[in-house]
Amino acid sequence: CDGEGGSRPGVLAGMEPQALPYVEAHLHLFRADSLSDAAAWASTDPFAACGGYGKQSVHEWGMAEAAELRVPRGGGTAFLVHCLDRDGASELRTETRPRHLDWLKASGRVHLAGPLREGGGQPVGTLLLVSGDSAEEVRAWAGEDPYAAAGLFSEV
Repeated sequence: CDGEGGSRPGVLAGMEPQALPYVEAHLHLFRADSLSDAAAWASTDPFAACGGYGKQSVHEWGMAEAAELRVPRGGGTAFLVHCLDRDGASELRTETRPRHLDWLKASGRVHLAGPLREGGGQPVGTLLLVSGDSAEEVRAWAGEDPYAAAGLFSEV
């Protein structure tokens, strides 16, 4: 594409399309002075400019400080679990949070964790880096999260 959303979405100028293994998402973690600075940086992603993402969102991530949620990564595979809350569920998040944190800590598999926030600091989701044997196994595990069981998430 020409970088301006040209006629070949997902193909950058000078590149030929290639068959790739299925990729569910791209995640960029970086420091920025503000959410608006982060959004401005994200908008310069050439793949996004070519329409290569189904959707793109920018959130602040507040990493948890608890040692039980920073288990050192050993061998094996790590997976990202990205969850977005349903609209209007902040009270449900607050009520369920103690059970959610206890469940995460007891699992012994969380390397990094924390809430995703929008401007103003309101939590809108959760981002976890966890160990697991397969994507299917991690999805099943994530389905046992008290947040998920309470119906907090619109998307996992």
